[in-house]
Amino acid sequence: MKILKYFVIIVLILIISFSVYLATLEGSYDVKRSKLIKAKPTVVFNEVNNYKNWKDWGPWYEQDSTIQATYPEKTTGEGASYSWTSDGGDGSMETIKVDALKRIDQIILFKTPFGDMKSDVYWTFEKVKGGTNLTWGMKGKLDFIWRFMVEDMVKDLGAMEERGLELLEANIEKDMKVYTITPNGVVDYGGGFYLYNTTSCKIEEIPAKFPGLLMKNISFIRKNKIRTTGGSFSLYHKYDEVNGTTMFSVCYPVAERIITPKGSDVLIGFMKSGKYYKTTLQGSYENSRKAWETAMSNVGDLKEYKMLEHGEPFEFYVNSPIRVASPADLITEIYIPVKKLRKVPPPPKPEPFVLSN
Repeated sequence: MKILKYFVIIVLILIISFSVYLATLEGSYDVKRSKLIKAKPTVVFNEVNNYKNWKDWGPWYEQDSTIQATYPEKTTGEGASYSWTSDGGDGSMETIKVDALKRIDQIILFKTPFGDMKSDVYWTFEKVKGGTNLTWGMKGKLDFIWRFMVEDMVKDLGAMEERGLELLEANIEKDMKVYTITPNGVVDYGGGFYLYNTTSCKIEEIPAKFPGLLMKNISFIRKNKIRTTGGSFSLYHKYDEVNGTTMFSVCYPVAERIITPKGSDVLIGFMKSGKYYKTTLQGSYENSRKAWETAMSNVGDLKEYKMLEHGEPFEFYVNSPIRVASPADLITEIYIPVKKLRKVPPPPKPEPFVLSN
């Protein structure tokens, strides 16, 4: 009996000692990691705000191939949710508050043999030079008996968040590089008046020259309260790939002929109506060269048309990088002037030669 008594006393001492130890531990946790994502806040926010996107960068998918996600009808914004099952455990998430482009608050629930475990998840989006500073955090409080797990859990959560942010960045960069080139064929272009200013430069200097020419047009249009009829376009007067030089204009279509002041860099031009081979690029301007090569190749394959010898091709910018969140959503239309080939009638068939008697 004395042995049992001593055993009980030892157990009680251990329990008390462990309880005292737990009482010295911090039960709450708040683990967060940040990363600069080279994309606009709109792009980053939309990626995080939709639970269906998480399968493309969630770090837990690398660790557990048995995860099966289930999505309800609503997967974005406040009230959105999703759940999962796996050999490693089941769980669910719900979005409880959204401050568009600034913050998302969620609740994550893990089902364990000892009951459900909840944590608060939060995302913050800060617009900074070069992109978006994205912070991913998870916070909560463990029950008294589980406090000894906090240190290891904080370490694991930090590693998970760091890996998740890396995968998220890679996925966004991949999506922003997606592009398509669509041949639209020969179309009629109505032409009309346009404001423009021109420069000559090396072909490689076009990206550097374009913004300055564009801003001159915009300033002139605003100062004189001119009504434009569309977005800007670049008109190529000369393009010498052998010598690597070009002469081009940055233009804005206008409703009527305008008399510009003497000595102004901004002038008025007129484009005649005609037939053009149209090609549409959806994606970053970095793919413009590929789009032009495709367009020129397709024009060369036309059977009933050929490129106008002294024509001036142009590219029209349907939307603006300022207003479009992702480069993948930019739309550029390429127009190459063409003319219809004259149909040469076949030579007449020779009359049959008949010998006379």
